[in-house]
Amino acid sequence: MKSYQRASIALLVSIGFAAMLSLVPKLDRTVQIGGTDAPVFRADYALSLTDRNLVDLFVRYPLHLDISHVEWNDTILSVDLKSKPNETNSDPIYDDLYELARLGFAGTKNVKQLLIRVMEYSTTGSENPQLLLAMDAKRSDLSAGASKQTEMQTKETKEQFLSSHFSLTYTHKWLDRHRR
Repeated sequence: MKSYQRASIALLVSIGFAAMLSLVPKLDRTVQIGGTDAPVFRADYALSLTDRNLVDLFVRYPLHLDISHVEWNDTILSVDLKSKPNETNSDPIYDDLYELARLGFAGTKNVKQLLIRVMEYSTTGSENPQLLLAMDAKRSDLSAGASKQTEMQTKETKEQFLSSHFSLTYTHKWLDRHRR
């Protein structure tokens, strides 16, 4: 009889643990969204950007392109990215522009303008870098539109989102390389 009681207690404890483990995913806020569309520029953990936390902020966000220069001046964040010579795939570049916009506007409270340049450096390093693409993004460009516009539509590409919300300037070199 004692072995029957021990087995019953072990079974009940096991069922209790299994039931508690099934509740763990519900504790995570990202799972509660349930796979539905979430705002792209939602400020859950926005912090005030300073010279002291600038590097820490960029270390948390891995990018496809290397960062050559970052400057924080009052409310303007300027970032220079290094593009690989003769790179023909523009998707990683738009991914990085999009992630930097998210970082600047959703990840911080005090960035009002984001200036990003994509530069191409020669393989030898002897020539000056050449500008390929520049983005001028203002926080007011996002808040000026309806709140629905700050959500990226599922059919909308990152390139379309960036082009519709921010000012993108392309050089002739970029246009020649990436014409579709």
